[in-house]
Amino acid sequence: MPLNELIEDKISQYAQALASGHTKKQEHALGEIGFYLALARIKAKKATAEDIGLFDAINDTLQLQGLIANHQTFYK
Repeated sequence: MPLNELIEDKISQYAQALASGHTKKQEHALGEIGFYLALARIKAKKATAEDIGLFDAINDTLQLQGLIANHQTFYK
């Protein structure tokens, strides 16, 4: 599945979860939809400072855990 299609599917899926009325499901959906919206903005080269900060924190964590090399970035 192309990444753009995955992003659109996930945003749609979590938007429905937000409308479900189930608090735990809504809280989970907010976290996921925030990530996918940030990813969509990064891919469109319209990222906010918050988007960049989120992805930098994820990237730093992956590097510290040895999941990617120190010179690598998982989202570029």
